Amino acid sequence: MNAMARPMNTNVQELRVNIAHDLSIFKFLDGNRPPNPQHIKRLIKSIKTYGMLINPILVNEKYEIIDGQHRYLAAKEVHCPVYYIILRGYALQQVHTLNMNQKNWTKTEFLHGYANMGLEDYIVLREFWYKHKWLNLGDAIALCSNISTSNALSQKDRIFENGKLENRSNSFLEGTWKVRNLQLAEINAMKLKSIEPYFPEGYNHIVFVGTMLMMFNNENYNHQHFLNKLQIQPSRLVKQQNREQYKLLIEDIYNYKSRNKVSLRY
Repeated sequence: MNAMARPMNTNVQELRVNIAHDLSIFKFLDGNRPPNPQHIKRLIKSIKTYGMLINPILVNEKYEIIDGQHRYLAAKEVHCPVYYIILRGYALQQVHTLNMNQKNWTKTEFLHGYANMGLEDYIVLREFWYKHKWLNLGDAIALCSNISTSNALSQKDRIFENGKLENRSNSFLEGTWKVRNLQLAEINAMKLKSIEPYFPEGYNHIVFVGTMLMMFNNENYNHQHFLNKLQIQPSRLVKQQNREQYKLLIEDIYNYKSRNKVSLRY
């Protein structure tokens, strides 16, 4: 056995590479993302060509796989042993942290992982997203966060929370994200959906959704007034390249034949 480096947590463990010929000792961790069949096939082909390289899977003391599901399944398929390292005390939270650092999990997989762990806000978000499947996940997060941007997972998306500057991207990936106002999220989702008859090709486009979330937070904006103007000009709302162009177009539609012009861009 070869000595290995220290684990990621602060508890010092003596880590050693072990080898298992009986692969039935390993278990899948509840809440982990489902394996990708195509990736497994690629690994099977690699193992058949080059053999199983010493690239240990990581497991906890219960032999639940923390990292290396694909390697394990590929090895199981070709009946070859698996190298593994035991990390005591590791669970799904460490899986998420590990994969967040490696950037190989999608935001959808983080959502399902935390929801499957039983985190209430992620369960509520998943139900909201399934109900409004015409939204992409980033927009669903933005709606439930009640922030005026659709790019709710951007590293640049920082907001003040109870007087403290918070990176909402990290909060979502770390499992600390919270639903702010589900009722308002539902209202805004319905407002967006009401635009579909006038803009079927772009009402759920990420740039347009982000623009409309800003409009909903503008005290000068009245959604029924905007719908009334769209009824008069049903073909005016067309795809734009960016939010600034959308805001200019929306303001123009909103003020159509109005004596008192309203500013919606600022």
